[in-house]
Amino acid sequence: MNSKYMNIAIPSYNRYDTIGKKTLLFLSTMNGVSIDNITIFVADDFQFIKYVELYPEYHIVIGEKGIRNQRNFITNYYDKDAYIISIDDDVTSLLSLDNVETKNLFIDAKKEMDMTGICMWGTNPIKNQFFMKSQDKITHSLKFCIGVLFGYVNKKLMIPEEVSIKVDYMNTIMYYDNYGGIIRFNHIYAKTKYYAKGGIGSKQDRHAANENAVKYISATYPQYATAKRRKDGTAELRLNFNHRFKLAAT
Repeated sequence: MNSKYMNIAIPSYNRYDTIGKKTLLFLSTMNGVSIDNITIFVADDFQFIKYVELYPEYHIVIGEKGIRNQRNFITNYYDKDAYIISIDDDVTSLLSLDNVETKNLFIDAKKEMDMTGICMWGTNPIKNQFFMKSQDKITHSLKFCIGVLFGYVNKKLMIPEEVSIKVDYMNTIMYYDNYGGIIRFNHIYAKTKYYAKGGIGSKQDRHAANENAVKYISATYPQYATAKRRKDGTAELRLNFNHRFKLAAT
């Protein structure tokens, strides 16, 4: 496959010592991927030096700090309509059910987008095999695309300032709202360790940002998302999964 066909974007922060053993090693097993496809996006000059020392053969770009800022930077970095696969820096493998093919996932996902006109795909955020088995292998309805691994045709949709957390929900809703669906590979799950040391995200000082994001998304897109509270009082979002988007007649 032509290296210009896909662009692998890895937002990474402070995981220069592990990214080679995890995401970069994993990507080497995927069909259609070469080093020429891959760009690692770091936050500052210090991070850039650390990554370049260990991975001089890879293309490394200084972006911005903060997950929303980095996602928007990546979107701006690539051309409009480029095929982008965003993957976290600590993915080690793909879990699949019923011998679902995973090595061709990036290629098959683009074919599905071309066939349907849908511009975003994702994998199941839950590794619960019972829950995964209860779903169709591929769906086009409103389903959450977790940021660990997802792909999109770059339509230059930017995450607003009000959403510095819950950016994965925002991305999902924006692409669903504009392009009539979300492709979800429900029998595939990207194996990673949430809240591991390093990374762009942090548990600290997230409460206010989370409250603001939930309020903004549920108020702006009430047809797609509903605000709720966990038992501990934390604000959370629930996607209105039964929503069925109908494209306007042309």
